[in-house]
Amino acid sequence: MATAERGADGGLRDSLEALVRSGVTGAVVRVDDGQRVRTVTSGVADLASRRPIGAADDFRIASVTKTFVATVVLQLVGEGRIRLTDTVERWLPGAVPGGDRITLRQLLNQTSGLFDYTEDQAWLATALADPARSWAPRELVAVSVAHPPLFAPGAKWAYSNTNYVLAGLIAEAVTGRPLARLVAERITGPLRLRDTYLATDARVRPNHVHGYLPAADGGYTDTTAWTPTMAGAAGAVISTPPDVARFFRALLAGELLDRRGLDQMLTTVRVAERNGGYGLGIYYIDTPCGRVWGHAGDFPGYHTIAYQDRSGRRSAVLMVATDLDQEPGSLFDQTVNTMVCQMLGRR
Repeated sequence: MATAERGADGGLRDSLEALVRSGVTGAVVRVDDGQRVRTVTSGVADLASRRPIGAADDFRIASVTKTFVATVVLQLVGEGRIRLTDTVERWLPGAVPGGDRITLRQLLNQTSGLFDYTEDQAWLATALADPARSWAPRELVAVSVAHPPLFAPGAKWAYSNTNYVLAGLIAEAVTGRPLARLVAERITGPLRLRDTYLATDARVRPNHVHGYLPAADGGYTDTTAWTPTMAGAAGAVISTPPDVARFFRALLAGELLDRRGLDQMLTTVRVAERNGGYGLGIYYIDTPCGRVWGHAGDFPGYHTIAYQDRSGRRSAVLMVATDLDQEPGSLFDQTVNTMVCQMLGRR
């Protein structure tokens, strides 16, 4: 059953209910068009208890984590503790072959050329066979560097989770503090995001949405307790729709970075195949209803989209708690288009 905050929008409700009919266990969308907030939910947070999914339940936001990590790094740049031109070798000696030619900027804007460890089929099979296993960041880096680079640093753009695992390690090397603490001290604490944190183990709170993989027999595999360490700095943050919207609003309004830092973050590399550009932990895409900024995230059983206008005053967050096959995937895209157009006041 769908519920809404300040009145549900028929288009959003229809989209979510179509997703649930197609096999998605639960979904929530929150749209702020700058004048009012609408939140619509459909489905359940947990197949066992059948508890309805809530508008502010915890959720694995996966690669939206990258925006948090880039923000921490750019704060350190603004404090003069590190430079975007610093190399991987400067802070992580011997960790990456050719690391003396890869800069921090290239990690953050995905132009390093490093192989994405999640594309290693042997690692993926091991991770899926034992999803409770804990992975150290340097283990993930080792999987990546066992492969040759995709291209010379700075020559092209290619999305790689390895880049952000390394960026997290560098932030820790610079400060001597764990990344989870840096996120808490520099972002979630100051913004009072009480439901947002970088997870370091599989423990979750009672209001956490369960994620699911559809099984061949028509059932589901619950991925809720899968270790977040398989993603780490590339995707281990847990948050809620209201907290995600608050984070991006603060970021784009200049509450977390000074003007130079924000300008650096929003300086993009053109990504033609995505109809947009990738900056430092954030990207833009040009949609039929206008340009939006943000990030998306995927973790087994979880999909998140977080978009906003350049000011951050308009936002749209979609969270879906089931891996999507072709039919739900198409419905997912329709839902994204609906929420973006409503966010921008075009519907």
